[in-house]
Amino acid sequence: MQNLQTVGSTGFFRQEKRFYVLANNLSNIQTAGFKKDVPVFQEILSRSGERYKTAEIEASTTVFRQGDLQRTGNDLDLAIDGEGFFQVKTPAGIRYTRNGNLRLNREKVLIQADGFPVMGRRGEIILNGNKIVVEPGGAIRADGHEVDKIMLATFPDTRLLKKEGNNLFASSAPLDERKDDKSKILQGALELSNVNPMEEMIMLIDSLRSFDASSRVIKAKDELDGKAVNELGKV
Repeated sequence: MQNLQTVGSTGFFRQEKRFYVLANNLSNIQTAGFKKDVPVFQEILSRSGERYKTAEIEASTTVFRQGDLQRTGNDLDLAIDGEGFFQVKTPAGIRYTRNGNLRLNREKVLIQADGFPVMGRRGEIILNGNKIVVEPGGAIRADGHEVDKIMLATFPDTRLLKKEGNNLFASSAPLDERKDDKSKILQGALELSNVNPMEEMIMLIDSLRSFDASSRVIKAKDELDGKAVNELGKV
């Protein structure tokens, strides 16, 4: 009977975690370069063969599949066709992003959505000029003169990257960062989120139903316990 309680509570907390992950994916459908997460669960079974002893809920993992590329016509919208990442300078150090919705600040420094500078070969990229051209290899020209080159980074294992919020990733092994010469930069375009809204909605509905089923299991177990106590008390 204890196993019934364990199964119900395990399912309850798993589906709660799954629900929040799926809801976050759906809320970022319109976020350029966003990468969806999927929850990862692992059951820890006892050596004695007891089927349900404890259950551990692991952190979610990120799916780095490339999203669709959409033309915008904005010269400072840049999409990466390939596996690379823009390098961004933050107070906490270099971070990585696929969101190429860029702009210039008052000092003409190329920055991403949260105001952090995008890094080039010479450091922060300063653009003074009316006509900005970004070549597929990353070279940036202002009024026909090459100013700098956007440096893309890649990693042998994307599991080294962890989300930090604001569509930024931190590397748990910075020394494994590699220069990416294979990816191409498309000017006037953005990479869309890789979230499939229909797929996420179906999984969200399934999660809610499973959550409800687990809740009913816990309720049924409580009712059985109450009934057992009351009836035994009459004997």
